[in-house]
Amino acid sequence: MDPAELSSRYGHFHVPAFAVRVDGQDAVRELGLGISSVEVDRSLRAVGRFSFTVVGAYSIEKRAFLYGQGRALLDILRFGTPIAIALGYGSHKNLPTLLSGLITSIATQFPEGGAPELIISGYDHAFPMTLGKNTQQHRSQPDSAAIIELANTYNLDPDVRPTGEQHPQLEQNQESDFQFAQKLAERNHFELYSTPERTLRFAPPRDRESASLTLHWGASLLSFQPEANLAGQVTDVEVVGWDPAQRSPIIGKAGAADTSGKDSGSLSSGEQLRKALGHSVLLRLRQPVLTEAEARRRAQAILNECAKKFITGDAETIGIPDLEPDSNVRLAGLGGPFDKTYYIQQAIHRMDSNGYRTRIKVKETSL
Repeated sequence: MDPAELSSRYGHFHVPAFAVRVDGQDAVRELGLGISSVEVDRSLRAVGRFSFTVVGAYSIEKRAFLYGQGRALLDILRFGTPIAIALGYGSHKNLPTLLSGLITSIATQFPEGGAPELIISGYDHAFPMTLGKNTQQHRSQPDSAAIIELANTYNLDPDVRPTGEQHPQLEQNQESDFQFAQKLAERNHFELYSTPERTLRFAPPRDRESASLTLHWGASLLSFQPEANLAGQVTDVEVVGWDPAQRSPIIGKAGAADTSGKDSGSLSSGEQLRKALGHSVLLRLRQPVLTEAEARRRAQAILNECAKKFITGDAETIGIPDLEPDSNVRLAGLGGPFDKTYYIQQAIHRMDSNGYRTRIKVKETSL
């Protein structure tokens, strides 16, 4: 989508608006709350977070936070209350929901001067997966089957790509269920996150798709700080396992040219490293793999994890609800090698007295 289409879609970015729904009720328009700021923070392989600040609700006379006809505000803004946050432009009825979850934190301060404010925050519906630790074995199933089991346990709809190999056992060792799922995502080079629709996604990154938006520096792109860094990069990865039946090693390899998300016409991080040093750099690891195909996939996943740290950047834009993790954005008007398509790792949407802005963290594997 080009800048003109984007501007037209959002009414030329006039009249930014938000809606905070507390257990289905609009906090401002139905409950009468004053909200001075709203923030949504979503990131890959992490639980999404929200926060909003309630002002003008504290009664000095009654020494309590109240709403409506003197009702106790903390009776509705209590732990576990469902929250949905929508941000965008125009009518509050048509705003896209950026995060849904539940309240996990209630904070305030009683200042020397002025009235107390109430800061309400929480996480998306994957939050219960982060609690506690577990030690167990998942027997005779692929990684994707274990993720489907976890999604069903936490009443999340699974959006899960099959992973293939069936393992004799999957070890969960003193890890939360979310940490266990993160581990499986990393070794398959998958992304893991929850969507506002209560879906748990476990699938390859969408880093090969076309950019959904183009942002121009000096217009919709307000600032950008990229860095390309060869530290921690390798040109080749080799995963070595053992086949007890054949009494022979299982070897899988991945090279710099196979990097995920690599731009045609650019050099991947591994290719840049080889060019800079004049020789290859190998990372060899022993891993419990069952087949050569699995060893190759593990090697590819490890190579991609390294490569995604090659180019990182922080950008600030006007508020754009479409900017979300696991999507691509083209940053233009920069000139040189940094004018290209980037993969979004994190998106933070914030609306306050200064208006609506979005901050994103991006990464790229080639330059």
